Amino acid sequence: MKHLYIIGNGFDIHTGLRTRYVDFRLWLENNYPFIFENMQATYDMDVEWWNDFEVQLGKLDIKKYIKKFTPQEKSKDEILSEIKRRKNFEEKYNLPPNLHPDVPCARRLRGLLDILQYCFGKWVESCQSLITNPKYINLEIEDSFFINFNYTDVLEGLYKIPEERVLHIHGQSSKHERLIYGHDAFLQGNSMSNDEEQVSFELSKYHKNPYEHIYKHQELKEILKDLECVHIYGFSFSSVDEDYMDWFFNNVPATSQWEVSYFSSTDKKRIDGFILEHWSLKNRLRLIKLEDIPKS
Repeated sequence: MKHLYIIGNGFDIHTGLRTRYVDFRLWLENNYPFIFENMQATYDMDVEWWNDFEVQLGKLDIKKYIKKFTPQEKSKDEILSEIKRRKNFEEKYNLPPNLHPDVPCARRLRGLLDILQYCFGKWVESCQSLITNPKYINLEIEDSFFINFNYTDVLEGLYKIPEERVLHIHGQSSKHERLIYGHDAFLQGNSMSNDEEQVSFELSKYHKNPYEHIYKHQELKEILKDLECVHIYGFSFSSVDEDYMDWFFNNVPATSQWEVSYFSSTDKKRIDGFILEHWSLKNRLRLIKLEDIPKS
């Protein structure tokens, strides 16, 4: 392959899909208001929260959350009754004793995030079905491989790129795969209470480990070894995806030319920071805007 395309959400937005996280916020508020209200109560969101949805997922104030959503302490009789009920349940189904029973606030967070995952998948489905007047840009279709961070079929459906040359690294909505999103926070600590550990454990399920999603595709190194050009379109260079970019940098030829699109000054600042940390790219990387690419 001579060309690698790394496709981010800005590419779908440029095409005409409403796939910003603020669009997810509006969709959730209109279609699942109860879940939206519970997310607000859990995270104490401000107006900017949804702009950085993935990062913000890992920024839950755990102590405050536990204090807010821990039920009032039960009476001694209620506690004894609950212990007896659990013991009878374990004996009836021959289960080992649960030494670390769920705490209510952790169970609540698990349920909320599970339902949010379901809602996210439904939203992505609706985004692709609503596009009516797509915008196209010119892509090198031949001798190219595409790593798509989006969940949609824009490349296959609108650009007619063969499915075997598109890797949906975070899942594909049309195939009903689990869609991967998440934060980059490390939440475990040595001084946590049992309640804090359990809440942290639920949040850790949404910690996005880039290497987990790259290493299961062993064929990538072979595909990328002869690349001449890396095109990164619509990628925000958010902190949750920095490790992906590091991996690409370390696994494509050191002579490859890079073409990176940006939308805002914030994007450009993040890309400049990436160049500073990968200085050999300085004379091999060209910044563009998607509007500057000739339409096909």
